[in-house]
Order: sequence, then structure tokens, then C-alpha cells
Amino acid sequence: MRPSAPLEPASAAAAYAAALALVPSLGDQLRIPGSQPFAPGTEAAWALLERAVALDPAFAPAHAARANVLLRGGFLDPARAAYARAAELDPGDAASRYALAELATLARDEPAATGWFAAAFARQRLFSPPRPLAGAKHALVLGLAGPWPRNMPLDFVVDEARWTLHRWFLPDPERAARALPRVDLIVNALGESSAGAAALADAQAILADAGLPAINVPGRLPALGRDRLAATLAGVRGVRTPAALRLSRDALAASGGAIAGLAYPLLVRPLDSHGGRGLEKLDAPAELVGYLARIVADAYDCSSYVDYRSADGWFRKYRIMFVDGVAYPYHLAIDEGWMVHYYRTGTTATPWMNDEEARFLEAPERAIAGWNDAVPAIAAAFGLDYVGIDCAQLPDGTLLVFEADAAMLVHALDRSPAGQSKRAAVDRLRAALMALFDRRAATF
Repeated sequence: MRPSAPLEPASAAAAYAAALALVPSLGDQLRIPGSQPFAPGTEAAWALLERAVALDPAFAPAHAARANVLLRGGFLDPARAAYARAAELDPGDAASRYALAELATLARDEPAATGWFAAAFARQRLFSPPRPLAGAKHALVLGLAGPWPRNMPLDFVVDEARWTLHRWFLPDPERAARALPRVDLIVNALGESSAGAAALADAQAILADAGLPAINVPGRLPALGRDRLAATLAGVRGVRTPAALRLSRDALAASGGAIAGLAYPLLVRPLDSHGGRGLEKLDAPAELVGYLARIVADAYDCSSYVDYRSADGWFRKYRIMFVDGVAYPYHLAIDEGWMVHYYRTGTTATPWMNDEEARFLEAPERAIAGWNDAVPAIAAAFGLDYVGIDCAQLPDGTLLVFEADAAMLVHALDRSPAGQSKRAAVDRLRAALMALFDRRAATF
């Protein structure tokens, strides 16, 4: 006798539930765009979601889950349309509105992103995934309300089979009234920023009230600020960090370019900007007027430029992450110009650069003169469980630290042969971070 064929779900809700049983993360709209690859069962889940929509076109969760599948495939416009349909059908759907905000941010449509974030956070601030994996521990992640780069990009480095992430976006005007989900650990995922002061205060209060083990003490974050970093690392031998001054637009304009304690060339950027946005090197005071006309902001960070090019004329910028005080190399970016950002360089595509990066990732102590002394001392000065630095090595072996943050990007999305060493480096970092989560949770 032949076994009977499985019955097709008879309702949209049943089809949706069957899809999530195959790929539980499809019910979570809070993931970083691009952080989730296709998982086994995704094609079958898609068929079930299509059936759900056919059975009930007004069933909003199926549209949102379809958007998650589309996003994983890189189909941004169809994903955006599916999220918008879910939001239209469900006025209370904060998660789809959050996803729309992230997609608007990706498209550099700041007005749309601001509107969608406001709509999402007006409805909800604390999110738990609808289908946590059985056997996983639970972490409450405290983040700054807004685009994901403001916070630790944990979706790239957390093993979801071991840890389920609940997300609380701060500041929260109703913080005191919130009931916390049952969790084993709290992760302060805030990056350093002047805009995050209120969120940082909320994070400190949450940790004090919860009495749970935590990652990254909030009070240590301000020491990473561009205007404080030089003082934070002042006692570390073999390290140089140019002093930075934080000036309002009016004060900078009134200075006429003569800023006490800072010599030209000068690096100027808007407060809290990253990724080179608004960053320029001014070679003389006369250039300041033109800069202020081009780059409008309320305040700026200013520091003296240090020429860090290597003997061969190339600029090298290293990213190093620290997990529980131990340093892990993440990448080496090499470029002809002084403003080095990994994704803009030819490091991965240029064989000699790729080989040099691989050597750094596999044996960083051979690339960085202070790997065994100055680098661990940097971690000790920060006093944080998870944090990273961007730095360069000067000809005399001094480590020039440009920036430090807990929200630095770490991922292993490059699946090409050239990305093998980087994937291995991220695997080592991920294993260390998951071990830290486990150890810290075990203290409760």
C-alpha cells in the first residue's frame, strides 16, 4: 500500500506555520539585510508562503516572510514591496516597518528611513523572534534605535543555533514598564556615539535592574569617542593616537582654521559620521571655508593628519577585534590613497594584496610589531568584552590607532576563493565570541 501524500495546508495560517517550521528565521524581520543566506528548506518554505498568500491574500505574516526570502536572494525591490504590503495589511506590524527603514537606509533615502523607523518604534521597541530554535540560549541585545551600523552587527557573528537574540531599541520612553523576556545574558550592543547618550543611560539602568550577566559595560563606551581616544590610550607604549577636538560649526568657523594644538594637514569630519562620510583632509587653514560650505553639520571632529604610508608607497589599514581581551585579526585593506575603506580597495581582487592580507590573518604577530605587547595593552585600556580598532603601523613600528568602536563591521560574506583566509579569521572570532557568551551566561 502506497504511503499517502502529505496534505496541503488548508489555511494561510497553517501554510505559514509550516514554512516557519522549515526555516524559523523567516518570521524575523529584524535581521541585518544581507546577513542571512539561503537556508536548507527555503525553496519548500517559499512554496508554502505562496500557498498562504493564495489562500488568503490579506494574511500579512506571509507577505513579510516572503519579503525575507526575497531579501536573502538579493531581490530588494520585490522585498520592499512585500514588506510594504505586510505593513499595509497590519497597522500594528512594527517589524515590517523596521525592515522597510533598513532598506531605505541601504538605498540612502534618509527621509524615508527616518519615517519608517519612527513608525516602527512608535509601535514597538522590544522584539523577540517568533520561532526561537529549541535548545538555544537567549540574549537580550540593547541597541540604539536606528540603522543597524549604529550597533554591534551581531547577525554576522552569532550562531543562531546556540543563541536567540531578543532586541530592545533605546532610548525607550516606556523602559521602566517593559517586561523583559526570559534571557540568559544581556548584550550592550551600542556603538560609541554622541547621539547615543540617552540610550546609554537606559542601558545602564536596564543592566542595574536586571541583575543578569552582561557583555560590554555601558560606562566604558564613551572612552572610545574620537575626542577621548587619545587620552584613553595615552599610557599604552608603542601606540600613537592623534588628539581630536570636537567643535561646533560656529566655533570651527570662528577659528579661521587656526585650531589650538592641531597642526595641518587637518582631518575634519561631521560628528558621529563613519565610512568616510564628510571626511576631508585640509592642507591649509584657507581650505576650511570651502569645507564648511560643502559639508554642513552641527559639530565636527578635528585632528591632525599623520602620514602613515608604508615604505612601498601604499597605505595599509588593519582592523583588529578584541574578544574578552584577546586580539583577533579581521582584515587588512591596502590602497594608494590615505582614506582607506576595505570595500573600496582592490585588496581582495589583487593577488599580492590578498596574499599579504592572508599572511596577516594567519600570523598577525609577524605583521604587527606590537602584537604581543601593545595590542593586548590596548584591550586592557578599553576594558570592554567586545570592541575593535582600525590602525596602521608606522615605519618605526608604532601602532597608529585611528578609531575604536564596539560596532565595527565583521562578516564573512565573501564566498570566493580569495576570501578563504578571511572566512577562517571570522570563524575563529565567532567561536571566541560564542564561548564568551556561554561563559558569561554560566555565571548566573
